[in-house]
Amino acid sequence: MKKIISLILVVVALLSMTSCGSSTHSSTTGLTPRLEMRMTDLQFLGETEISCEYTTYLGLFKRINKVNGEEYVPGNDFTVSKGAGLFNSLTSALKGKGMNLAAAKVLSMYPDATYLQVVIDTKKVDRMFLGSVTTRTARVRAYKFKN
Repeated sequence: MKKIISLILVVVALLSMTSCGSSTHSSTTGLTPRLEMRMTDLQFLGETEISCEYTTYLGLFKRINKVNGEEYVPGNDFTVSKGAGLFNSLTSALKGKGMNLAAAKVLSMYPDATYLQVVIDTKKVDRMFLGSVTTRTARVRAYKFKN
């Protein structure tokens, strides 16, 4: 009898630890227009490299040291008014505050750009005692639509 009760308790415990879930999927492919674009529709403006170096302490605290090879001074952030949508699409591809600051260089170099493409995104981490120094570099190409 004790074995049966123990078995029932184990089964109830296992069932209580499992979770039930559901997922829904909706498709609107028939309702949205498609934009087909080829590289021949774009004019290449140029390519640049952006970088960010930051130090992480205890895995929690992050301090930005350099942005695009220059010492970072908080408060001198680049504000984006023109091309904000283009800037947002680039920074969402790069992910990270330091790289967001570095991405402003691309917009200042190529103000006529309508499409930015991240070609290479590399991350180098140097481990230290209770911290690390991380250097991220990305190569970004700028394009604009042909008229």
